[in-house]
Amino acid sequence: CIVLGLKYDSIENYLKSYGKYIVRQAKGLLKFNTATGKLQGSLKHKVEETKDGFELKFLASRYATFVNKGVSGTKVRRTYIDEKGRRKVSPYRFKKQPPTLFIENWIKTKGIKGRDKKGRFIKRKSLAFLIARSIKKKGLRGLSFYTQPLSWSYKVFKKEMEKSFKEDVLKGIKVMKLKMKFK
Repeated sequence: CIVLGLKYDSIENYLKSYGKYIVRQAKGLLKFNTATGKLQGSLKHKVEETKDGFELKFLASRYATFVNKGVSGTKVRRTYIDEKGRRKVSPYRFKKQPPTLFIENWIKTKGIKGRDKKGRFIKRKSLAFLIARSIKKKGLRGLSFYTQPLSWSYKVFKKEMEKSFKEDVLKGIKVMKLKMKFK
């Protein structure tokens, strides 16, 4: 990117490395909270050049926002931690009971066996229904897997961005001086 003779290579490189850091932290937070690892595998970052500079985007599966911010139930309000480190109430809420098909698959993947009050095993379908009913009432806890690392590292991010900008400006000034001397 060249604006007024300046190349912003340091800023672009820093944004790329910061994006990798945030994705690595997010994957670490999800490591023990996923059944299949599909969400973990979908986490990526992208640095795009725009007319105003650069944009750092964090990408994930469509359901990632529900896992990140949580979903409130009919009886319990769920919260998450935002980018600034503040606790906020989840904007999502269960109105209907979640479908048991997905929960049955999760039970099978995790190898969970349910039991009744007498200690006898119950059918997977029955267990899935009970879990779905509980999820509807209690909701899903927000993991804040993307927003927590952003809030933890914001102060360092600002300082490093300033350093990268300073480097780019100083490089640009040196290039401008060289061009002026040779004219």
